[in-house]
Amino acid sequence: LIAETITNEALELVKSNKVCGEFAVKVIYERYSEMLRQSKSELIALRESDLKSIASSLIENILRHGDSTFKTIPSGGIVVADELYPIEMLKLVGQGIKGIVTKKGGITSHVAIIARNNGIPYLIIPEIDLNQIKNYENHYAILDSLNGKFIINPDEESSKTYNSILARYMKVQEVVKRYAFMEAFTIDQDRIHVLCNVSNIEEARVASTAGCDGVGLFRVEFLYMSEKPPNYETLYNTFEKLAALFKNKPVIVRAPDLGADKPLPYIKLEEPNPFLGLRGIRLLLEYQEELFKPFIKAFLAIANKFNNVKLMFPMVSKVKEIYEVVELIEKVKDKYVEDFRKELKLGVMIETPAAALMIDKLAETGYISFISIGTNDLTQYVLAVDRTNAKLSRLYSEINPAVLRLIKIAVDQARRYNIGIEVCGEIASKQYAVPILLGLNIKELSVNPVVVGIIKYTISKLSSKNLENELIPELLRLYDEAEVLSKTKHYLRKVGVELLS
Repeated sequence: LIAETITNEALELVKSNKVCGEFAVKVIYERYSEMLRQSKSELIALRESDLKSIASSLIENILRHGDSTFKTIPSGGIVVADELYPIEMLKLVGQGIKGIVTKKGGITSHVAIIARNNGIPYLIIPEIDLNQIKNYENHYAILDSLNGKFIINPDEESSKTYNSILARYMKVQEVVKRYAFMEAFTIDQDRIHVLCNVSNIEEARVASTAGCDGVGLFRVEFLYMSEKPPNYETLYNTFEKLAALFKNKPVIVRAPDLGADKPLPYIKLEEPNPFLGLRGIRLLLEYQEELFKPFIKAFLAIANKFNNVKLMFPMVSKVKEIYEVVELIEKVKDKYVEDFRKELKLGVMIETPAAALMIDKLAETGYISFISIGTNDLTQYVLAVDRTNAKLSRLYSEINPAVLRLIKIAVDQARRYNIGIEVCGEIASKQYAVPILLGLNIKELSVNPVVVGIIKYTISKLSSKNLENELIPELLRLYDEAEVLSKTKHYLRKVGVELLS
């Protein structure tokens, strides 16, 4: 989408101003780069490097420059750099590199995604001395991304230990790969659905061949990060490709969760506290004409064509918001969609304590058939910790007992009203959290595509009944997330689970 946007706008500039192609790309790049740099969001700011990489690649193609990047990197090497761009990362993957260490970057950047999707260990070490690293070129090193260790010139004992760990890890990984394409059942034959989180059509293509049972969260936000919101045709084509990729498997599309750490270039909010401001469903209802109606119109058209799509709404905090959304859907349906024959399947993201505590009232509206627990935001609101603030990272934990207690309340309410339940937050992709979520009676996990095999493997070693009756009561009595993690990992080892992530 970024490449398409830059290309189209650069072509328009070439035609209208009669400038050369490389100059046009440079102008468009600088415009969007400045927009991203001015963003107060760390997540959006990380995309500036992706933008630069794509612009550089386009100029390189225009000038017909040869591919000279990283030609001397040997297969099996570990690359240490100040920063990498996605196009460079893809070239390195093709050359067979085995690890990446950078001084700059982020775990949500495209470089990190490419590394995860290719099983390449990646560490970000802000304090690393690159000048000193140059002295160790072609030296032996160990990169342990599970424990955050980078060891240059390890001693004999460390080498022997890590070779043993690596051999066992690779053996288990081969077993795990087979689990990805199997249905996930617990020992006591509970069927657990492992879906995938995806952010664009390319990620959806990867997920469709990764063994996932459908899409538990399709994020549409990046469609809205250009100079204007996407039109009906763009939205319709995106939804159509997504639904077709998964055919008879469920696909849950989240209405755009904009605002807060995803500011819009064409709507100036200027809020003192954006995470507590106009975001998610509040923003969509405020800007119905510009944002919400075109989205609903496109989704309804796809829902009328495909049977596998569902729609959910982000950042709900009041029952009244559901009535307002349904009223708007009916208006759009009557005006734009002829002969609508389907029953819409609507859901709510549980990201606010208010929504978690009001599931009974949400269910009583008669419109909500499922909930999806977004633990990323729910955790920050329960603990009053800004999840984008690196200085507070030690206080942010999705397995804090307070968060787990609230999830249990939400799940118990949803089960009482026969509402479907899934978890789509990052916690679902963490192997150590699987027994916690299963023990809380959650039967659907939406995870990153690369960990589908690991999650299904872990499920196969667990008993839902034992988790519910033994592990969960003990965890909910604790007061510290470190204790929760320790006891959960001990439990996993006790039942014979190899910890891989």
